[in-house]
Amino acid sequence: MLLEELLGPRVKTKSSQEKQDLTPKEVLVLDIDNQLLLLNGNKPPVKYLKKNGKICKNKEGRPKKRRIKSWFSSDNQFKPTPNGITFFQGVKNCFNIGTHSKVDVLTNFKDEIIKGSYDSEIELWYKLCEARNSRIKKSKMNCSR
Repeated sequence: MLLEELLGPRVKTKSSQEKQDLTPKEVLVLDIDNQLLLLNGNKPPVKYLKKNGKICKNKEGRPKKRRIKSWFSSDNQFKPTPNGITFFQGVKNCFNIGTHSKVDVLTNFKDEIIKGSYDSEIELWYKLCEARNSRIKKSKMNCSR
């Protein structure tokens, strides 16, 4: 049976530019959810291991993966870095968590993000993300010429 008969007419390929973009707040909430999954330990979120912008592969030819980086340091500090950009800017950009559990810290942070308590920080963080992404795009365009 022809694919046209089985699936219907051909359609245009969806590109990444046509996908619905998430708001900065939604991106941040997703990153917090990934941090909660990382703490849980069951199937922690992973990223592809890259070198010079290219995905590294193992001997079988499959992409190498690594766990995402935790926002908690071994010194018992909480420093959120969604999308690899430090969320709280300046010299004092982290918190000592003391006796609080990491899950409680992340859950509280997520709740406050949703409430809008950190809207000005979200705006600044997102501008920094956009600036970094535009530099990456420009360097990729220069390399492809």
